[in-house]
Amino acid sequence: MSEADFIKAIKANHPDLVVSAEVLRSKRVSAVVKREGFIEVAKTLRDDLGFKFPVSGGAIDFPKEEKMQMMYYLMNPESKFMLIYKVDLPRDDLKLPSLTQVWEAMSFHEREAHEMFGIEFEGHDNMIPLLLSPDWRGGHPLRKDFKGEGSEE
Repeated sequence: MSEADFIKAIKANHPDLVVSAEVLRSKRVSAVVKREGFIEVAKTLRDDLGFKFPVSGGAIDFPKEEKMQMMYYLMNPESKFMLIYKVDLPRDDLKLPSLTQVWEAMSFHEREAHEMFGIEFEGHDNMIPLLLSPDWRGGHPLRKDFKGEGSEE
């Protein structure tokens, strides 16, 4: 499947849920989907389009745009096709269904994004601290407005 064919396929399967999709380079595509169809599209990616191998995940803070973006890197092992699967979240509503219900391997990546950015992953059944000490007092260290542990904001 070519990059263009993949974009056509994902848009055809979910025309109202795919916000954008673009070719980054050979065998690399980025797609942004709406939060309300996030899990539905992910299941199509896994079951119909061959993205069986979850590689990584993380978040980016865009304070000027008042949003954060959660990104997951997914691989189709047969075609070696990589997808950056993205969803935008308003900074004042950082809730997202956990992708662990589709790929269990995303657990650690979501735990990290929870600690570092404050994103709440609904349905994640093991949201215990991963990187920060249990007595951590303040904030989410990878947010652009982070001032330091224990700082008054």
